[in-house]
Amino acid sequence: RLQPPQAVRVSAGVPCAAVSQGAPQRVALGELVRESRAAPLAKRSARRKRGEAKERARQEGAVLREARPLADAHALPFEWLLVLDVEATCDARGRPWEHEIIEFPVVALNLRTLQVEHEFHSFVRPTANQTLTPFCRKLTGITQEQVDAAPPLDAVLREFDGWLRERGLVNTAEARSFAFGTDGHFDCQFFVDGECSRKGIPKAEYFDKWVNLKQLFADHYKVRRCKIAKMLERQGMRFEGRLHSGIDDSRNIARIAAQLVRDGSPVYINEGLPPRQRFLDL
Repeated sequence: RLQPPQAVRVSAGVPCAAVSQGAPQRVALGELVRESRAAPLAKRSARRKRGEAKERARQEGAVLREARPLADAHALPFEWLLVLDVEATCDARGRPWEHEIIEFPVVALNLRTLQVEHEFHSFVRPTANQTLTPFCRKLTGITQEQVDAAPPLDAVLREFDGWLRERGLVNTAEARSFAFGTDGHFDCQFFVDGECSRKGIPKAEYFDKWVNLKQLFADHYKVRRCKIAKMLERQGMRFEGRLHSGIDDSRNIARIAAQLVRDGSPVYINEGLPPRQRFLDL
């Protein structure tokens, strides 16, 4: 009676010729066990070595970043990045809410020196929902007394425009001296433009385009978009101040932007308001 062929297990490192001669192959059980254990250990060792190499490269890269010269002012599309991170009225999740700005902070980062040289800060009095919810007060740290004593949004925007002109921060058709930098698109599009549109508040055109630093960060480092604290962590820094404080958030976003420039990222306007529909009377 013909016997069915025996299955042969070929271990890593055993030449094929050793099992092609037709003779039965006998391998000691202990040897098979050792070989089966050796392969996973070798893989783990290789992964560990790759991880150690990446960590050395990261540390060496951090040292090199510190020695890298600052950006050439002539290569920059604008000299100042105005980091804006507003806080707005809100309620617990799941409830519809008409957001109104209650804190308007701007941190001016000089892209030549990578230093923060000016700051604008004002609380804002809401007019639709004038009483802050407990959720909003706890999240932002802003008190009812602070917003009650603050000017409304239209007055804050006029004050801010004067603040810009006093410092020579003016955009013209010939040259742009600044652009806003934000953590996403919500600040300029949904909060500033959204509230101004609802209330009929005049708004300067310099709010219509901005640098989405969250997207710039993801594009430069080839990572997914992430929150402020995670961006700082990826750059070897930690959040300073109180999270969801508008002025503290803006200062930390400015730190992220400065490190992006040190790491060789270009800074450019990458978002703007969508074109508005215009209806003609026929």
